[in-house]
Amino acid sequence: MTVSEWLKKGEAFLVERRVPEPRVSAEFLMAEMLGVGRLTAVTQGTRLLTAKESHTYWDWIKGRGKRQPLAYILGHQPFLGIKIEVTRDSLVPRPETEELVIECERLIKASKVMAPKILEIGTGTGCIAIALAQLLPSATVFATDLSKSALDLAQKNAIAHHVVNRIRFVREDLFSDKQGLPGWADLMVSNPPYIPTKDLDCLEPEVQAEPRLALDGGKDGLVAVRAIVAMAPKRLKAGGILAMEIGAKQGPAVAELFRAAGFEGVVIKKDAQGHERFAIGAIPA
Repeated sequence: MTVSEWLKKGEAFLVERRVPEPRVSAEFLMAEMLGVGRLTAVTQGTRLLTAKESHTYWDWIKGRGKRQPLAYILGHQPFLGIKIEVTRDSLVPRPETEELVIECERLIKASKVMAPKILEIGTGTGCIAIALAQLLPSATVFATDLSKSALDLAQKNAIAHHVVNRIRFVREDLFSDKQGLPGWADLMVSNPPYIPTKDLDCLEPEVQAEPRLALDGGKDGLVAVRAIVAMAPKRLKAGGILAMEIGAKQGPAVAELFRAAGFEGVVIKKDAQGHERFAIGAIPA
């Protein structure tokens, strides 16, 4: 069968299974299989697929028909221009998290700190730590996670993108400071679990396929957020900044948590979709 014929078959299969944007998925998987862009894949409609290519493509289509995330099917996800390896043990990097990284880059550059120290809580795939290490060549990043499999994956991604020498991966839940050291980080960043437990079963099947530990924010979605905000002042220098990704309806509650913990200049920023998505505050200088 040709590329065009496979695309039609793939799209029809996904339509039958009510997969969102079936044509996009069919074309994207074909492009990945051929190693070209989506537009290029479509223009190669008369090309005949080999038996191996046909088998691979149909396996991927069947996986998508089961509502598996594209990132899990392919084993990677684009993030700020780099390819991040993804496994079923990790949260799939999302566009709004790219926005969080860009905001962190802006905050560090505005602070004029020459060799910033950055602490990330809950690194997952390592996408935030890796992107910040690339964007801020003078920075040193400490990336933590409770999951050993996530840390192994993050380190693998850091090696692939040549920044592993500037990222220290630490297996800690909330990076407990057992030595009682004074605040040392210029920036603390996190994309914690923030979905209320009761909402998890209402999510799209693709999201439900992701690790529950990385999604479940407890009864009100703020269990991890509270813990991070309460701990942050002990880790940050005077003038240090905390930046977090939060749920779209959590802005007022999170802003109050920041202020109660002693942060100043607290702001809740919207993402590209117009949802309140990022909480930012600073330790008084």
